[in-house]
Amino acid sequence: MTVTLVDQLVARAMALATDAVDDAAAMAELRGVARSDDQALEQAIRTCLAEPASLATRHRAIELLARVRYEEPTVPTRQAP
Repeated sequence: MTVTLVDQLVARAMALATDAVDDAAAMAELRGVARSDDQALEQAIRTCLAEPASLATRHRAIELLARVRYEEPTVPTRQAP
């Protein structure tokens, strides 16, 4: 069985939906998995709707994927010493 990028994104987003407490770190991880593939992110968002999980878990996974898809990544700023 071949695991597609969408499958990887869905699996990771669903796991992060229940395990991650830091949104920025979760989104950074999903960005790395997505490798700027907006179509895969869009498909993963739709696929999460059909996952056999609680509504809250699916909501959180979709929220993380949507934020990766539609929000610009934040660049950390350095503070002067």
